[in-house]
Amino acid sequence: MRDLRNEWDLECPRCRGAYLEDAPEWIWGHPDWCIEPKEDGNRVTLQIGAERSLLVGRNRQDFLKGVARAGAFRHQTGSNPILDAIACKKLDLTVLDGELDETYSQGSYDTDTRKRVANGDRIGYKVWGALVVRGKDIRHWPDHMRRAAASRVIELLHEHDPNLIEHIWLIERRPATKKQLDEWLDGGMEGVVAKDQTKPIPTGQRTNSWWYKIKGSKNRTIDAFVIGVTEGKEGGSGVTDKKAHPSGKAASFTMAMMKDGVVVEVAKMKNLPDEAATHGLAQFDMFKNRVAEMQVSGFDGKRFRWPKFVKFRPDKTPEDCLFTEQVGKK
Repeated sequence: MRDLRNEWDLECPRCRGAYLEDAPEWIWGHPDWCIEPKEDGNRVTLQIGAERSLLVGRNRQDFLKGVARAGAFRHQTGSNPILDAIACKKLDLTVLDGELDETYSQGSYDTDTRKRVANGDRIGYKVWGALVVRGKDIRHWPDHMRRAAASRVIELLHEHDPNLIEHIWLIERRPATKKQLDEWLDGGMEGVVAKDQTKPIPTGQRTNSWWYKIKGSKNRTIDAFVIGVTEGKEGGSGVTDKKAHPSGKAASFTMAMMKDGVVVEVAKMKNLPDEAATHGLAQFDMFKNRVAEMQVSGFDGKRFRWPKFVKFRPDKTPEDCLFTEQVGKK
């Protein structure tokens, strides 16, 4: 099967980042702008084939300037056998772009998917646009036309296999108004993605200038990558004046972002998951350069305050953790 993402060097540009108070005020109420829910999965493209289909992650290459990208993936084949098995000759060489939050491990839901199911979330592949339709590159089309094309592709997939109705659909979209934003945030949504519906996908760059990822102030999370580890201590007692001794476990990870092409330390992340705490010190190479989402309480000019681990992001690499996008030009 041809791999158009790599054959044609198709990128999936990411959003510009902004918290609610930093978002451009002029987008609210503008007729060209809309908002979509910020999804909590992996950015993946689905290339439909005549005999099978292909899931490819946001990052197509396995290395960044010669350094292994820990946790990064290229092809997601096997992560969702239902989508992998799609075989539709009518839609051969069609590529959709969206977010996948229904993934499998050894034949059953993986940990993150089980959490979403337990939370009552609808899981599947949520599509926001098409990149290629039947071998034709449509990235130069306006966003609303690429969305309409994706809608038609999904309709044909549902006709081809009604079982797919439960696994792939077009993401919800509303006018970009403060009222709608407040309704979604008050309902517990972490954030939204604001988009200019009249613009194409820019080529030759990794950031879409007409997409803004907007999080509510109470949901401040950022993405950074692991560059170091601090060993924990145990056994100390202020009562007996007994000194603590090294525990052999990881107490925190040193986190960094990319700023003007340079690696910049931004935090000491605590609240590590059990696997990282247990193996993060002795087997640090397992975690080096992995991207993690952290909950933070602000930025003091040098580091983020009270950074706590939320989850690892296997769909992202250090190259995605840009300081200027997440913090600004400070």
